[in-house]
Amino acid sequence: MRQSKGVFLPPVLVAPRRRGDLYRALRLAVLDGVLSPGDRLPSTRQAASDYGVSRGLMEEVFGQLADERLFERVVGRGTYVSPELARLNIPANRLAQESPSSGKPSIRGAAVAANAACREPEAPVAFNAGIADTSQFPWKLWCRLQARAARELGPAALSFADPRGLPNLRTSIARYLGQFRGIHCRPNQVIIFNSTQQALTAIAVLLVNAGDVVWIEDPCYPGARAAFDLTGAKLGPVSIDEDGFNVKCAMRCAPQARLVYVTPPHQYPTGVALRMERRIELVEWAERSGSWILEDDYDGEFRYAGQPLTSIYSLSSRKCVLYLGTLNKSTFASLRLAYVVAPEDLIEPLANVRTQMDGFTPALTQMAMSLFMDDGHFSSHLRRMRAVYNGKRKMLLDELAPMRRLGWTWSDNPAGMHLLLRHKNGSYVREIAKASSLRLALLSSYRTEQARDNGLFLRFGALDPEALQAGVEQLLHDSRRATRK
Repeated sequence: MRQSKGVFLPPVLVAPRRRGDLYRALRLAVLDGVLSPGDRLPSTRQAASDYGVSRGLMEEVFGQLADERLFERVVGRGTYVSPELARLNIPANRLAQESPSSGKPSIRGAAVAANAACREPEAPVAFNAGIADTSQFPWKLWCRLQARAARELGPAALSFADPRGLPNLRTSIARYLGQFRGIHCRPNQVIIFNSTQQALTAIAVLLVNAGDVVWIEDPCYPGARAAFDLTGAKLGPVSIDEDGFNVKCAMRCAPQARLVYVTPPHQYPTGVALRMERRIELVEWAERSGSWILEDDYDGEFRYAGQPLTSIYSLSSRKCVLYLGTLNKSTFASLRLAYVVAPEDLIEPLANVRTQMDGFTPALTQMAMSLFMDDGHFSSHLRRMRAVYNGKRKMLLDELAPMRRLGWTWSDNPAGMHLLLRHKNGSYVREIAKASSLRLALLSSYRTEQARDNGLFLRFGALDPEALQAGVEQLLHDSRRATRK
């Protein structure tokens, strides 16, 4: 049982405050769970000062509650809510028993709230573990860097931070992108966000009008669809084939789109890579039509063969591409650091939109990450984690090999922390997902338009080898059982 070393006493709104008023308020606070067993209470002198009554009156109230075994008074230590109450069946907090509110959310609010696709599970299990594996993260080093960051920032760490991001981190990211991704940008073209989702929402609010057509991949990352839905955009789903986003199909269906959202190196969720010819086609279309390209490189650090694929950002010369990346995938989920590389004239407007969301990202975290990158630890960690995830992916593919005989297929793009298994028989796939004890996401939940085939989305990043092997064995068992039916 966690014990609080200091609590606030509940307010008594009537005046003057009499003995019975104070007694009933404190007694009810204990029975309602507002004051928990083991909580240390203020002294009677402090309580008397808080309530504006005499200390003698508070002594009487505390004494009566101690006689009733609700309080426990220990000489030399103070007064506590009796720990023995934890063993009793005290009625649940009345706040949890209140009736539902009489009002209702707005129509748009209800639609947004109904979409829980962006919520991540609290614990990684097979196969919902798409977050970073933190078992290899240099935690002790990170703690030292946080302490160093606090010393270098000083009291400035306690104040507001620049909504564009700490200059140190923006410089570190610009240097990293030039070295690793071949993206040449200046630090003042980089803006920091807490997450890819927050960045998507800010960009959608800034660049998209209600009724504008936005091309999205189909299937697509649900968070992107949600961000554009918020703006009232008209979504134009574009099919994904073995070469990625079908640009010609998009231009036939909706040539006047305001913006296109793509995940070129490792399409989410199919895993295919966008062919170079189509990247060039997309840039030429955007430059010709005055439209925007939003390039989400959510896991570009984890390509396991050859060099990173050329970014769309690097192919454009007319400032029509925004490049979105995250540091949360490559380090740890609670870091809460993502970034956007954008034309310089969009940075201040994006920062202003950001201030209307949550203001800024804490400077201490940004400074620690900048030190982590500048001192070479980030590149070392990436190399180490690339080997770790590549090993997991190879293990997953080896274990899944028998499923090819059952009609399953998947992309051979050597990248990422997830794998999409596809099958022509959609009902067969749904049956497996429904009957399995695994956490299996269906490809159909990522689609905007229905299709005959379906698939299982396996996210394995945070799984250890034992959990990964056990998950595949269970999936094979579930697939064979469904085949026999």
